[in-house]
Amino acid sequence: MEKELLLEIKDLKTYFYTDDGIVKAVDGINLKLHKSEVLGLVGESGCGKSVASLSVLRLVDQPGKNAGGEILFKGEDLLKKSEEEMRKIRGSEIAMIFQEPMTALNPVYTIGNQVMEAILIHQDVNEEEAKKKTIEMLELVGIPDPEKRFNEYPHEMSGGMRQRAMIAMAMSCNPDLLISDEATTALDVTIQAQILELMKDLQKKIDTAILFITHDLALVAEMADTVAVAYMGKIVEYSSVKNIFKDPRHPYTYGLLKSIPSLISKKTKQPLPAIEGMIPSPYSMPKGCYFHPRCPFATDECRKNMPELKEIKPGHLIRCFHPIENDKGVSK
Repeated sequence: MEKELLLEIKDLKTYFYTDDGIVKAVDGINLKLHKSEVLGLVGESGCGKSVASLSVLRLVDQPGKNAGGEILFKGEDLLKKSEEEMRKIRGSEIAMIFQEPMTALNPVYTIGNQVMEAILIHQDVNEEEAKKKTIEMLELVGIPDPEKRFNEYPHEMSGGMRQRAMIAMAMSCNPDLLISDEATTALDVTIQAQILELMKDLQKKIDTAILFITHDLALVAEMADTVAVAYMGKIVEYSSVKNIFKDPRHPYTYGLLKSIPSLISKKTKQPLPAIEGMIPSPYSMPKGCYFHPRCPFATDECRKNMPELKEIKPGHLIRCFHPIENDKGVSK
């Protein structure tokens, strides 16, 4: 039995209208996220991952604006909601954990006050009840001595503790959807592993769906049920995490996976394969498939036309005229 569909993004376009031209940061993406599932959105810096997440919450600043599409949350289009309606949804039904907690947290308010504020805004409780719930949340996310930490300011906590406080704030109202935007990137690997484990535990306890945004495929393998690979504002491959890692079909996905260090590559001291070239300038995108200047299998068809995102087998979609054949690196 298929789980309930929570979030459906249909042909979403978020463009930035600058003096130098139009930047199509998100250029017609389609995503589905079911209740209590984890969807990994992965790609290089500049591929539109963060803009897509900010679009869901309607937090894209000028000169960026929506240029089309739908964001259906519980069947209702968020793009048609008023700002007042969105304020009620943000924090209570959809919460977000940002990459750098020091910039997301207010330096002049204590950690306790900031978590408590979210509870007071979105839940029908008094200040005493909100404080009790805040201390419970700080304890739940593994912050030691939560009563003392309640009165501390962000600068008095380590990076890992600040990120835990951000998670406590995000999860305090039991949101249906949690957006994690590179939430562990700034942390060392030990703390990173603890934060990921914490997010998985909280997801099970609160039954929250997660949109997990990262450039790190190892984290995607650890966290996600389904994976969407983005390149220059478009989804190029979309499937279960097992399919993506066992049977990558898009040359870009294949290249990303091949560039991950392994124990074998360390032993043989072989140089890691790299994806040739650089991502194109967003002001002058190549004609046809955006990846063709870097693709070893590109043909004239790729240089002239943009491939559509098509299903090549049940649940596995790819935007490519010449998919990779299994693990041989050979074009069909």
